[in-house]
Amino acid sequence: MEHPPQINRTPQRGSLPPQTCAGPPSRCLGTARPTMEAAPSSPTTWRSGTPWGGEWKHLASCNSTSYNVQDLLPERQYKFRVRAENMYGVGEPSAESAPVTVGLVDNDDEAEVEEEDEDSGKEPDYRDVSIRTDVKVKELYDVEERLGTGKFGQVFKLVEKATKKVWAGKFIKAYSAKEKDNVRHEINIMNSLHHPKLVQCIDAFEGKSDIVMVLEMISGGELFERIIDEDFELTEREVIKYMLQIIDGVNFIHKQGIVHLDLKPENIMCVGKTGSKIKLIDFGLARRLESAGTLKVLFGTPEFVAPEVINYEAISYPTDMWSIGVICYILLSGLSPFMGDNDNETLSNVTSASWDFEDDAFDEISEDAKDFITNLLKKDMKKRLTCAHCYDHKWLKQDTNTMTAKKLSKERMKKYILRRKWQKTGHAVRAIGRLSSMAMMAGVSAKKGSTTEDDNQFLECLEIEQKTECKPTFSSVIKDVEVVEGSAARFDCKIEGYPDPEVVWYKDEKPIKETRHFQIDYDEEGTCSLVISEVSGDDDAKYTVKAVNSLGEATCTAELLVEVMAGEEEEEEEEEE
Repeated sequence: MEHPPQINRTPQRGSLPPQTCAGPPSRCLGTARPTMEAAPSSPTTWRSGTPWGGEWKHLASCNSTSYNVQDLLPERQYKFRVRAENMYGVGEPSAESAPVTVGLVDNDDEAEVEEEDEDSGKEPDYRDVSIRTDVKVKELYDVEERLGTGKFGQVFKLVEKATKKVWAGKFIKAYSAKEKDNVRHEINIMNSLHHPKLVQCIDAFEGKSDIVMVLEMISGGELFERIIDEDFELTEREVIKYMLQIIDGVNFIHKQGIVHLDLKPENIMCVGKTGSKIKLIDFGLARRLESAGTLKVLFGTPEFVAPEVINYEAISYPTDMWSIGVICYILLSGLSPFMGDNDNETLSNVTSASWDFEDDAFDEISEDAKDFITNLLKKDMKKRLTCAHCYDHKWLKQDTNTMTAKKLSKERMKKYILRRKWQKTGHAVRAIGRLSSMAMMAGVSAKKGSTTEDDNQFLECLEIEQKTECKPTFSSVIKDVEVVEGSAARFDCKIEGYPDPEVVWYKDEKPIKETRHFQIDYDEEGTCSLVISEVSGDDDAKYTVKAVNSLGEATCTAELLVEVMAGEEEEEEEEEE
């Protein structure tokens, strides 16, 4: 016989800080939704009566067996009880909890809060790092569990043997001299970026096939993951606090003559599991401007990259400001201003600078916030706000302690994060099984994602395509490219074929491994690209792309001609003599 569910556990007592209450976990019998209720000890809040004669007030219905109660009055006592409900009705309430006092903090909690405050106030451990080649990382650090993995390596928890301090070890695959130079470049950049809002490198080790960077441990996870947490209240006030910290970090980077060039949600990390402090990470794509003259690059993450990057035009500090505008737009609305169904569509949206505030999500956003975004997402980079201008903008200059804190919807943000995970991890699988490679992303993800129920619901929306089997062919072949040393080169082709072909690139008949130097992109439409960054004379060679499936294969070849600077040519001739 079906019946309403019952609660078999009494809500438990806690001692709580003002205006918040961590609801007691209670186990439900049957499939049900818990409903929490509270009654005050004071008749001034609800109905008058005996000290515990106040009316029970409905707090929430949720799918969780725990609940975080907000806005309780300090120095008051409350009792709680839980009901469970399903399609057959509402069960009897649980036994009442013991009185819960708001405004007191457990000693353990107090110590934890104090410790976090002390840690956040401490000067970070700033070091100028030289890469060690005479000692291995395992001699000085205990390598413990893996924290994350990515295209360029893995991240492990490290415990320093001498001090017992905990760090994060980024183990980067680096087989060639060029790959190792890229990591050395990142460490060199980080030696100039000693600031509380920027992650710190404190040690580095070079082996035969990898380089290990020992980094400050940041345990709070990605910012965008934090703000969709049940216990987090998303408001414009909170977004302002985060934007000011992001601008603090970027402002310091720019003052050192450096551009980050990869500002995106994954590279904004929360310092701890509580609190609102953040740090910027991943300087693998960062470049110095002061000594570069006119700098052009051809890398970044399509959704966050500025138009001048896609157009292969000169970049500067405003290139980062565009990315800040995109991040702010998403934080406030849960929507992406430029994200398309694939990378090509996204890049097209960016180059046309086509975006708006027309969605209903912006009905609840202030005009000052919209003005701030508008002045960052300017196609003409000279018209964008600088960091100094951002500090003076009326939206960021508000007193966050007194401004109205209207809740913003987190549902759109949850959908955005799901879609982004889907694109990043290869869950964007059509019937043909093609994975959209995001080769330009140089960071290590926080953790491996697994397909969730929400992922499956999202995948059900994908259309199944019926295709006729055929061997690979090139509808567009790669062409010869001539570039100046130090710039970027790009080969593009378009491949047809089903089953979906496997694609391999070759340099002088040797397979190319994907690195920061060689970036390979293959989108849903069959467009395949090889981008070679910071070209040198060694890259002057024949390049071949081969597409193979069960029915056959196809290849096409082109040459990269590198114009070496005259001074270096003379040096080479002198060496030969």
